[in-house]
Amino acid sequence: MEKRLVLNFKETKDIDLYLIASSVTYHMNENEHGCFPDPGMLIIELAETAAQFKQAMSDAHNKDRQKISVKKDLKVLLIKKLKEVGAFVKTESNGSELALLSSGFPIFTPKEEIIIKPPTDFKILPGSSAGEIIMKISRVHGAKSYLYRWTPAPATKGSLWASEIDTRCKKVIKGLPLGINYCFQMAAIGSNSQIEYTELLTRYIS
Repeated sequence: MEKRLVLNFKETKDIDLYLIASSVTYHMNENEHGCFPDPGMLIIELAETAAQFKQAMSDAHNKDRQKISVKKDLKVLLIKKLKEVGAFVKTESNGSELALLSSGFPIFTPKEEIIIKPPTDFKILPGSSAGEIIMKISRVHGAKSYLYRWTPAPATKGSLWASEIDTRCKKVIKGLPLGINYCFQMAAIGSNSQIEYTELLTRYIS
């Protein structure tokens, strides 16, 4: 999977942010591979803002509120400048891993998203007590959690479903009214709102 620039600096410590800005400034100005021949004012402005932020960090050591406020404002500006340079790097690199690595930015490889498959072996079994049903499926690779839902039969578009979510693929549903047919269904829930449902199964509650 292709590498990407780290451009989320929300949790980055002040000194680390300054060091990143310094690294980007140096590598963009002295790029040994010639990947960014003309970064223009973007790097000049980044270098100036980084220098101001470094001074603001030093000034804020005495805990003066106004100086701390100045430092915070400059941090916001420095992050903005880094993101602007980052956008330039992404455009100019045109997917080149060498260009990204030589930019001075931290690099990461995003995790490959797991596409979940529909659940299998869906079963509904009687529990140990009256009004209990055991719902279970085989564990689904990549699933973050599982949805359990049930409604009086027959299930229609207007049915009102009761539901629970659990990280386990087996659950005991309690307190179901006796003498009624219920429809049951499960779903595996993955990342990025992926959801895969089982078929509907019906059982008489006793």
